This record gives sequence, structure tokens and C-alpha cells, in this order.
Amino acid sequence: MTWSVTELVAWQSEVEAYADRRGKFDWLEIPPIASATAIQDAYHTIARTRHPDLFVGRIEPEVMDRLVRMYSRVTAAYADLKEPERCAAYLRELRGPRAATTPPPLHGQAPLARRLGATLPPMRSEISSHRPGTPATATTARIERFAPPPPTRPAPTTAPPPSPPAPVPVPAPPPAPTPRQVPGEIDPAHAMNARALAYYRRAEGAQHTGDRAVALLHIKMAIAADPRSTFLRAALAELSRP
Repeated sequence: MTWSVTELVAWQSEVEAYADRRGKFDWLEIPPIASATAIQDAYHTIARTRHPDLFVGRIEPEVMDRLVRMYSRVTAAYADLKEPERCAAYLRELRGPRAATTPPPLHGQAPLARRLGATLPPMRSEISSHRPGTPATATTARIERFAPPPPTRPAPTTAPPPSPPAPVPVPAPPPAPTPRQVPGEIDPAHAMNARALAYYRRAEGAQHTGDRAVALLHIKMAIAADPRSTFLRAALAELSRP
């Protein structure tokens, strides 16, 4: 459905204010998690409502020039996002570089192993070469000299160890109050699809700033994205009240 001239002018005023800061997904009015089918549907929706050929003879030349500039940005964004490789590269650019997750190797570990291997004798072969009843060689004597002393057992005690004090009971904290559910309250995320929800959130932002015309525009765009949502039609009726 083609937009009216009032809706077109309101859309131009909104996007021209920060046109240089809008990303490719912003120009197609979809979130960055949109699929390839959603990208194509979003572009076709904009073409059916805001294509410059639809407003020939209906708007002033100055308004037409502004529309051509804005629509060319939409077309350029779609040309990049419809190609899977270019879209993936753009998503990586939005996320930014990732930090390395592999920890660096410990410095000095390999030199220490080489130093120990160069100085310590082969313990297993030297111990096995010494048999009981034979005089110890210099090597086995050195091994015995550096061997740790046998563990000593503590002397038995006659008195049992004192029992630990009984724990002091700690009163349990009072249960947290359960939030009350407002009867009849509807979550907007469950009342429409994802594309319509994006328009609805923009309408909420415009309503908070007092821009009623832009809020009405985004509500209508949300209805166009999800015509079966009764929640959106009720919101449109609420905003349309004088």
C-alpha cells in the first residue's frame, strides 16, 4: 500500500536527521539478526510504499530530490545485505575484532625441563642397579643422602579432641514478595512478529518524546508488517484519539 504524502514527509524528516549514522540494517528497518528472506521482504515493503515512481506528480521537486537520495541509500543497503558473503563480512565488522582466547605458554617451562634433565641422573636405572647386600656405590650413596626422611607418626593422645561448638541457628530470611500480575496485561513481544515489534518500539520512543506523527507512522508500519495483530490495531486507535 502506497504511503500518503504526509507519511512520506514524516519519514524523510526522521531519517535525514541522522542519515550518516544509520547502518545498512537501519535503512531496511530490520534487526541485524534478520534472515535472508526477511531482508528481501523488508526491501520489497519499502519499495511498495516509498518508491520515487509512486510519488511522481504528487510531491514538490525538492521533496522528490530528498526522496531519491534516501531511497538510493535503501537500495545500496539491500545490494550489500542480499549477498551472503558481503552480509557476513558486514556483520563481522559490526561485532568488531575478537580477543584471543588461548592462554600464552608459561615462560621458562621448557628451559627448566631441559636444565633438570641435564643435571639429574637417571634415577630408575641407578636404583635398580643396587642390590641388597652389596656395597653402595657413590651414585647410590648420593641418592640415599638426598632421599627424604621417613614420615614420623604423632604420639597417641589419651584425651579425645574437644568437640566443636554447636552451630548457632540463623533465622531464615523472609520470602521475597511475589510480583503481582496485572490482569489483562499483554506482552507486546508475544502479540506480533519480530519485524512489527521493531516498528512498535520506535513508535514508543517517538511517543515518549512527544512526536505523535512519527509514532502514528511507525504503528502503521508495524500493522503493515503484521496485519493480523489486534494489539497493534488497538494501539493505533489509542494514538488516533484527539
